[in-house]
Amino acid sequence: DGSRIQQGDHYDHSYSPVASWNSIRLLLTMTAVHGWHTKQLDYVAAFPQAPVERELYMKIPKVINLRNKSSDDYVLKLHKNTYGQKNSGRVWNKYLVNKLTKIGFRQSKVDECVFYKGKVMYALYTEDSILAGPDPQEIDEVIAKMRKVKLDITIEGTLEDFLGVNIDRKPNSTI
Repeated sequence: DGSRIQQGDHYDHSYSPVASWNSIRLLLTMTAVHGWHTKQLDYVAAFPQAPVERELYMKIPKVINLRNKSSDDYVLKLHKNTYGQKNSGRVWNKYLVNKLTKIGFRQSKVDECVFYKGKVMYALYTEDSILAGPDPQEIDEVIAKMRKVKLDITIEGTLEDFLGVNIDRKPNSTI
């Protein structure tokens, strides 16, 4: 029960990190100062991309007809992480970090949701993320590798709005 979660006892089972706004501002600063290219990514149904961490069952909803049998007599065994669980964000994050390190990303020692691969910087905020770097081809190669390890992502275009913050790049390299 979430109301009984206490730091040091149950906290680590539900905690899911996100990039700090200081890290996101640093990425934006690097983009402005060096004229970097950006791509914003979104993970399609992010949490269910990860498998469950342990055996997990749910009651069958009453609206499902089981041919004159009571749905109270049956449960569904879940194979994928689902939204709504207290630990779903943490399970998703562990899964994604594993995939990112498999394709060569290094995790920042300062912010666990910032990663580096070659000259590309990556910031993750749950299921929304930013790729930035000097070479758009290198960014596209990173995206191809992400897809190759079966990460279902959509490219939302260049960075114009992130988490409700409007980002306006000016021709004179200011943001």
